[in-house]
Formats: sequence, C-alpha cells, structure tokens
Amino acid sequence: MEKKFAHTFDHKIWNIRADEQFLVLELRDEIKRKVYLASIDLSNGALLWCLASPIQTWWQSLAEVVDGTIQLVEFSSEQQPRILNNYYLSAKNGTLIESNVGNVTHKKTNATIIQPIHYTEESRFFPAIFKFFYRLFNIDIQKAVDYLEFKDKIIISYYLYNNNSFSNYLLITNKQQDVLLNELIANSEGLGMTTFVVKPDILLYVKHKYQIHGYEI
Repeated sequence: MEKKFAHTFDHKIWNIRADEQFLVLELRDEIKRKVYLASIDLSNGALLWCLASPIQTWWQSLAEVVDGTIQLVEFSSEQQPRILNNYYLSAKNGTLIESNVGNVTHKKTNATIIQPIHYTEESRFFPAIFKFFYRLFNIDIQKAVDYLEFKDKIIISYYLYNNNSFSNYLLITNKQQDVLLNELIANSEGLGMTTFVVKPDILLYVKHKYQIHGYEI
C-alpha cells in the first residue's frame, strides 16, 4: 500500500467528486462565506489548481465531475432552495466552459466510487467488529463504524470516546490482520458518515477537515 498524495488546504473540505482522471474538492471559508474549488490529477497525485468559485454566492454545490468537466449548481437562498443555474468548468485548469440557466439536469458520473457500509451499534454486525478491535488493540470502539472490504484489504473507520469528544480513526489491515494503517483522522463531538471512499484503486479520505489523502491500494 503506497501513499499517492496528501494535500492541505486553507479552508475546510466540504465535498469531493471524481471522474476517471480528476478529483475535485469543494472548499468553504465559513467566516467570509466564500467557496473555493481544487482539482487533483489522480494519475500522479499532483494538485493542478485551487481557485475561488466563479459563482459569487454561498448557495452553490459541487454536483459531479464527468469526462474532465466540473458541474456546479447554484441555488436560491430560500428555506426551500431551488436550482437557479448550472455551471460547467474545466477540471484541468478551472476555466468556465458554459452555464445553463434553469437547467436542472445533472450529468451522470462515469467513475466508480465505492462507499463503505455504515454500521451503528444496533446493527447485528457491530458486535463482531467490536470483538475484532478488542482482540487486535484491546480497545472498546463506540457507536458506529464505516466498513469496507476491498481486494485483500479491510478498511474500517471507527470511534473512541475521550474527554467528552469522539476520536475518529481509520484502520486498514490485510486478511491476515496485519495493520497497514491506523491513523487519527478527526476529533469531533459527533459521528461522521462516509468518512472514506474508494475510487479503484485509490483510497480517499479527509483528515482533520483540511487535508485530503490518497492511498493506492
């Protein structure tokens, strides 16, 4: 297992999307209420660019990345938001390609993104995972896990409770239970959902809200 890239940004990572070549991140400055975008070349892990979104509003979202084209959706700021516009940017250089007012159709991604299964402590599978961690590390995991088996790897995002907060770790083992990675990725008051994804053959996860990591697995 080899680390392919690790990039740290000045603003929180809110969302990620990918096609076969590009990983695109939606970044947000909550104080200035400004949205940024960044693009990573998945073939070599290089950060291609990081720029302010061309849409001058907080009410937008990164929808998809398809064939090197980023789709951004602009929303109204009402309590029940409606789509105002779709914008399309080049994932290679961040330039604006076109916009379609009132077009609500999203392009469909052709990239395979594998998401883990989220098991809460009420799940019938949670006790077995709990025992796995207790045997391996002599620890009591809490509340929920994100679980995925991929090729010969077992990938689990788990939580420990310390000092009135949850510490979120990412564990990777092989089928022989050799530990390949066991890394703290977040501290928070609550639990996350989909704390990692796999875009074959790259494991992607956000660490401490500002870092994106990619491992070739």
